[in-house]
Amino acid sequence: MEPRTAPSPVASADAAPSPRAEAAAAAWHAKPAAVVLAALETSPDGLTDAEARRRLAQNGPNELASKPPKTLGAMVCEQLGDPMVLILVVAAVLSALLREWAEADIIFAIVVVNAVIGIVQERKAQSSLEALRSLSAPTARVVRGGAEEILPARELVVGDLVMLDDGSMVPADLRLLDTASLRVQEASLTGESVPSEKDADAKVAPGAPLGDRSTMAFATSIVTGGRGRGVVTATGMGTEVGQIAGLLEGDEELDTPLKRKLASFGKLLTIVGVAAALAVVAIGLAYGRPFVPLLLLAVSLAISVIPESLPATATIVMALGVQRMARHQALVRRLPAVETLGGATVICTDKTGTLTENRMSVVRVALGPDLDRGTAQEPAAALAAHPALFGDLAFVAALCNDASFAEGEAAPGAAGSGEAEGERGPADGGRPPAADGAAADAVIGDPTEGALLVMARDIGVEPAALRASYPRLAERPFDSDRKRMATVHERDGQVVAAVKGALDGLLPRCAFVMDDDGPRPITDDDRAHALEVAARLSDEALRVLAFATRALPAVPGDEEDIERELVLVGLVGMMDPPRPDVRAAVDTCRTAGVRTVMITGDHAATARAIGEELDIYRPGDLVVTGEELEEMDDAALDDAVRRASVFARVSPYHKLRIVRALKHDGEVTAMTGDGVNDAPALKAADIGVAMGITGTDVAKDAADMVLLDDRFTTIVYAVREGRRVHRNIQKVVQFLVADNLAEIVVLLAAVALNWNAPLTAVMILWVNLATATLPALSLGVEPSSRHIMEHPPLRAGTLLEGRQARRVVFQGLFVAAFALLAFVIGREAGGDAVGRTMAFGVLAFSQVLRAVNQRSDTDPVWDREGGRNPQLAWAVAASTALMLVVLLVPPVREAFGGAAMDAWQWATVLGLAFLSLVQTEAAKAIGRWRARRGQATAGLRG
Repeated sequence: MEPRTAPSPVASADAAPSPRAEAAAAAWHAKPAAVVLAALETSPDGLTDAEARRRLAQNGPNELASKPPKTLGAMVCEQLGDPMVLILVVAAVLSALLREWAEADIIFAIVVVNAVIGIVQERKAQSSLEALRSLSAPTARVVRGGAEEILPARELVVGDLVMLDDGSMVPADLRLLDTASLRVQEASLTGESVPSEKDADAKVAPGAPLGDRSTMAFATSIVTGGRGRGVVTATGMGTEVGQIAGLLEGDEELDTPLKRKLASFGKLLTIVGVAAALAVVAIGLAYGRPFVPLLLLAVSLAISVIPESLPATATIVMALGVQRMARHQALVRRLPAVETLGGATVICTDKTGTLTENRMSVVRVALGPDLDRGTAQEPAAALAAHPALFGDLAFVAALCNDASFAEGEAAPGAAGSGEAEGERGPADGGRPPAADGAAADAVIGDPTEGALLVMARDIGVEPAALRASYPRLAERPFDSDRKRMATVHERDGQVVAAVKGALDGLLPRCAFVMDDDGPRPITDDDRAHALEVAARLSDEALRVLAFATRALPAVPGDEEDIERELVLVGLVGMMDPPRPDVRAAVDTCRTAGVRTVMITGDHAATARAIGEELDIYRPGDLVVTGEELEEMDDAALDDAVRRASVFARVSPYHKLRIVRALKHDGEVTAMTGDGVNDAPALKAADIGVAMGITGTDVAKDAADMVLLDDRFTTIVYAVREGRRVHRNIQKVVQFLVADNLAEIVVLLAAVALNWNAPLTAVMILWVNLATATLPALSLGVEPSSRHIMEHPPLRAGTLLEGRQARRVVFQGLFVAAFALLAFVIGREAGGDAVGRTMAFGVLAFSQVLRAVNQRSDTDPVWDREGGRNPQLAWAVAASTALMLVVLLVPPVREAFGGAAMDAWQWATVLGLAFLSLVQTEAAKAIGRWRARRGQATAGLRG
């Protein structure tokens, strides 16, 4: 990975780097504030207006760049460049030159319809950068020339001094100069659900991950508490979010497996079509036949090669799958994503908001008696065992707290709210709806403090009412040195202090511990037990807070130390809990041969604990951190992705490398995520899956599919539906190609035998479109097998697997033989016109009948374990009716170059068509017999 560097604010792009430019290339987060100010040629009073204007003119505005969208002409050229479409275009041009206007019009219409469908889909795809741009802060508080002013954020330049306060959005990347209890929500960049505590004076290593750079504030993140001042180190595309925009811009639109298979299939058909057409012309000329009729026959042959209805049918089959998935809360933005899901072998999932609920929750409580035993309980058990002590804990937790409920408001990002995580969620804690889908109260403030309010409310303590009864008389705000916060209240005529903080900072200040009988002096054993419980909770990746209280003689003065001789009330352990239904979904994916990999910006211990709880991480798996990944070359990473189930503390570029390594290893990769940091990997994956409730607009627009309910279980349904669509497209291909192969064989055989053409181009088009499209569509909605999630994903590199391809060849040859036989019989009885009509009838009716037994490659036509398909019956009836119109209505029949048939000829046509059904069922029976024989042989060997 190339190091990210900020350009010098004063040197031009092509000037030789100055010492200050070299200083600017250093890691800002690791340098002292004074050095940063000197390197950026600014001061504590900020830039002058003249210098700021000069830098703005030189480096451009603080906004994200975008590339021009693909033009309509480029999209048309891309659509017409498909090999199958090129054959149709050539055939249409030749038909027009030969004045076969009906054929030319029909072929051109097919080309136009397919091109329009493709262009409409592409028009909807490219909007990720617009969403990123919408995240930019509109204004910023800036100090210039010693005076504070409010400016449009786009006018910021490197070296500007920016003021931050509670609720503001960071307008550019900043090296912090001063901080006062500053906390910034960076979940959309780092994946961490807890706001980051910032400290301008902290010592940070140059190679520290993004989430550990406590001296920096990054563009588009949200201030959730405190205040700060920082100098701009990067603007626009130079910011961290700009780096993500660059990754999105630089990552090419990758083909999906379906596109690759269709392209491969199209090339094969192109080769077959060109070879067959040349063979027809060569053989015909060898027989001395006129060139123009041979050219018409070559056009017919080219048309017969192309299954004209396949692109449109595949699109409609996927669109129907999209509708079914939308009813199950999965919104597909790009049609090929439906089929791609069916072949997914790895799901790379973000942790926060995807596997977890994206809200902090109290999951363990240890009160005084619990500390004696060195244990911690679930909140419900602790309440039942020690109700009075739990009430004391809730008193301290609710009063020593700056968060609040936004009464009556839905959770941020809830359906219909129109607010994404990147817009409001981080500012108010990003708390999603409750797990059961019911609306939850929004938390304004720090998510950790919000979790304490929820704990208090869950036991019947209403925070707002408690605060009204016991107003705050004094306070000692939290700071990173003390690691504590204290508030003062009057309770029952007594002034009391409520204190919370990290145990290592609070325990030395405790002189007593609260038991069921009241406070008692704390002992060394009590301290050891408390530290032991806290260590155990930390090992479970829980965030531990301690709570204490103290009676005061009076309201203290500003300088009075109130955080001494405290009474330790208890500890709580908090975490962003896993969604309750995720483990079962992970197990279902494993049964289906789909591996789940967690990729998160959170700490390794937290990620591993969540992975173990959800059965993603198992003994023997690797946990790889971003620092370790940074040291790996591509070969080492290729090996790591085979064995790792958890990646922690990773950057957006790391996610891209992981996804690309998996794809290089032959995996079909799905990537789930919700934050800005997930967008590049979402776009690079075979299928990107964004969260609909907690997801940012950037993630949604970069994804192929959006989960409207944010539930991992919806992915399981989507994979099932994807497999159904993939299998049904295979059925459609088998159904269409078998008849195309029959048409090719019929025409080539006729030329080889020096016969007149047994089919006209219009007849071929009618069979390929009118009698094939409706049955093909009905096969596309075929119900899935009950066991579809009990076998590994399909890894075939082509549309048809080996057995399916052989089955198509045999079916095509049998139908061709029956059609040629019908042509000979008809020609002998009534001339070429009757022969063409009989061959036409055999091809069309055999195709309609084969639709019935195409529902399964193994089950007989009368026994389908997946369920009924009433649409197929209607399709067969409609196609039969259309065919009867062509064969029975004289004007229509004459337009197709056909002739009337007598009863014996009708019986011959229908009998030969029925034999194709018999042949297919006989092949299935042989296959079932071989399978049973193989199982019996294996049983004997075992």
